[in-house]
Amino acid sequence: MKKSYIISIVLVVLITLSCSAPTSEVETWQLVYRNDSNGEALSGNKAELIDAVRNGLPIRIGFGGRSQVDTTRSVEHTADAQFLSIIDGEEVFAQITQIIGQAPARERDGTKIRFRTNNKWTSIRGTNGYATGLMVDYLADTLAGTPADSKRGTSWFVYKKKVIENGAKPLYD
Repeated sequence: MKKSYIISIVLVVLITLSCSAPTSEVETWQLVYRNDSNGEALSGNKAELIDAVRNGLPIRIGFGGRSQVDTTRSVEHTADAQFLSIIDGEEVFAQITQIIGQAPARERDGTKIRFRTNNKWTSIRGTNGYATGLMVDYLADTLAGTPADSKRGTSWFVYKKKVIENGAKPLYD
């Protein structure tokens, strides 16, 4: 009788395990923190971002803005953080790789994006809302103006594992 009881328990456990939805892990970019121009948290957890930086995980930042002349116009960018700093254990700063400058061109036949002549650009963004940009005339190898400090919001992404539930239910009903 004990043997049949043990077999019954094992069968119940096996059936229960086989009925649950399987899961898998994938690596993907996940938004872990978002701050506004004053450094206030809009979503996520800054401590999670700091942990990710300390653990050497890849970080990507998202930023952009609306036109001050026409607020229906906007631009959004994402870039991999190439150099990261944590200041006093509280604020994260990310510097992106220098790129050739570009500018949107809205024309009759559609929106395009064009290179800016002689211009390279880089930026540093902080979780406290601080942002600075630097432009270089790459033909003359000189600064194009002075570094511009501003207050900007930034989205912070971390490349990490995410559990994906197989057999997930529809997002409606």
